[in-house]
Amino acid sequence: MLEQEVYDYLVENHFGEENLIKNQDLRAKFGINSDKSMRKIIQNIRENKNFELIVGSVSGKSGGFYICKTDEEIEKTINNIKHRANQMLRMTHVLEWKSTRS
Repeated sequence: MLEQEVYDYLVENHFGEENLIKNQDLRAKFGINSDKSMRKIIQNIRENKNFELIVGSVSGKSGGFYICKTDEEIEKTINNIKHRANQMLRMTHVLEWKSTRS
């Protein structure tokens, strides 16, 4: 299972935000072609209760993935995901409003 391989690799080599690996480098390591595919693998790891450690991420050019080792890293990751979810929810409200205007 690719998720298990990626998780094990992150645990062994990228523990803590200071040791993050860029998305493109992680994709190259596992022969994954698209950014979307890599994000889906990370999502599957995060949602699977068998993977006990949390995969953190930093967005942007200097960003990447890592295994959270501090409470602050865990909190930062959770807040980042909540922020993105709230942005999407706001967008759905705008789209619903627009759809009723026509």
